[in-house]
Amino acid sequence: MIIFLKFLHFWALAIGIGGGMANMLAAPIARAADPAAKPFLAKLQRRIGQMGAGAILVLWITGIWLMVLLYPELGGLPGLFWAKIAAVVVLTYFSARGQILSLRAMRGGPAPDPAVMRKIGMGGAASALAALALAVAAFA
Repeated sequence: MIIFLKFLHFWALAIGIGGGMANMLAAPIARAADPAAKPFLAKLQRRIGQMGAGAILVLWITGIWLMVLLYPELGGLPGLFWAKIAAVVVLTYFSARGQILSLRAMRGGPAPDPAVMRKIGMGGAASALAALALAVAAFA
């Protein structure tokens, strides 16, 4: 069970980080694209963002499950683990914010400001990398 949960956890991590990087690479292409292509690229970016948000949900579920199985007493977790959790909370905020802005646009609201989305992407990438680095340091 633990091996399967770790597999799911790492798979979700790969999907989340890969999706975030894909969207960061796609953003300048979408901005410079032909007007006819922009809606399709925006839809692709939304789908990638949705996959990333789903991956974060899987990370929370599998992470809590692993924590309960491996560390029944929370006091056994290293301090760097809690710093990692703080980075994950920040990452979750950025992901949720991006999803909310995209959902509003899908429902007929204004398109998200590209500068705001760029900041959300950069903040999400930084917090994801911080969480990864802290996880490696906590469990090395």
